[in-house]
Amino acid sequence: MARTFNEAIDQNPNRDEVNLSAIRALQAWQYLIPKAKNRQLVRYGELAELMRYPNCHPLTPILGHIMHYCTQERLSALTIIVVNENGTPGEGFTQIPRDQFDAQRETTFGFDWFSIYPPTPAEFTESWDAAQHQAEH
Repeated sequence: MARTFNEAIDQNPNRDEVNLSAIRALQAWQYLIPKAKNRQLVRYGELAELMRYPNCHPLTPILGHIMHYCTQERLSALTIIVVNENGTPGEGFTQIPRDQFDAQRETTFGFDWFSIYPPTPAEFTESWDAAQHQAEH
């Protein structure tokens, strides 16, 4: 029988926020890549509701995993299509200067996301850990 993301979370032996966010990052990745292909923006609230969160706060580490993975793998910035009510990524999106959002969004829309093998939660965790290590030094 197919396993759900909620089951993967419940069965995760580590149960720490990084591991749980990495699992949810894969879930968000699956939703974001067809949106990017179709040149669509995703509101934070839409993604939170889809993932059954009561608010947008849990999205910060989830999208952070995706942002760090894309940066480290030299992929276009997938998280740039996730926006607030003003149509821009939130303050936590720090990899791209604000004056380059529109150009980067066009690059993300044009990127062939379906050619990329989806990252595993372990790969998202590795990217997150590398980014945290780099930030400390």
